[in-house]
Amino acid sequence: MATVVLNDPPLNLLGARAKADLTRVFEDIAGRTEVRVVVLRGAGSRAFSAGADIREFPERIRTGSARNVSRSGQRMTAAIRGCGRPVIASIDGVAFGAGLEVAVAADFRLASHRAQFAFPEVTRGVFPGNGGSQLLTRLIGPSRAKRLMMFGAPIDSGEAFRIGLVDQVVPDGRLDETVERWARELAERPAVAVGCVRDLVDRGGATSLEEGLAMEAELFARVFATDDVREGVAAFFERRPPSFGHR
Repeated sequence: MATVVLNDPPLNLLGARAKADLTRVFEDIAGRTEVRVVVLRGAGSRAFSAGADIREFPERIRTGSARNVSRSGQRMTAAIRGCGRPVIASIDGVAFGAGLEVAVAADFRLASHRAQFAFPEVTRGVFPGNGGSQLLTRLIGPSRAKRLMMFGAPIDSGEAFRIGLVDQVVPDGRLDETVERWARELAERPAVAVGCVRDLVDRGGATSLEEGLAMEAELFARVFATDDVREGVAAFFERRPPSFGHR
């Protein structure tokens, strides 16, 4: 398991340098075969991330660099989605703006009861530009995505769970142990099969049903050629827990 920390407390703002660093970290993880699960969290207890560093906005307005800024932010969320490992966002405190975009790019989001979520960009005359408008819509549907992005008001963890923005809400003080349990169980699953599921959901969901089914058949054949399938079947017949080699 690898742990990636947004480490600029108390708010863990995502300025240009922080976004570039996060991109590099996840691109590096993509090449590390020993890593099977990634946990993404914020430093401290006040925020997962309160979003972009608005102090950088005047320079963007002056130089007309907003398109490049958006593209660099999209590379960041693409690096998270493309790292080839399940990513769990552990959300304690606020996840606002660009911080919530980062969380939405993860595979799973676990939150404490006191966590809050918002896309407040509209109150500054803009909208999420790090991939969030597209990722959020695919996660919770168009109407709910529009509500969050057009109104900009925060929602609590209960509402976030109700609309499918988070996968589990955990009592305050229990978040770390719950995330660790999720990560441990994911790491014990056969890595090839888990990776195939990740690809089928993320890539197949963006294609036609026919293309998705063809992808499913191709990956099903590929996974059936792995040692882990032979081990899983043998363990079933021998009535013992499987010992996967993740190959």
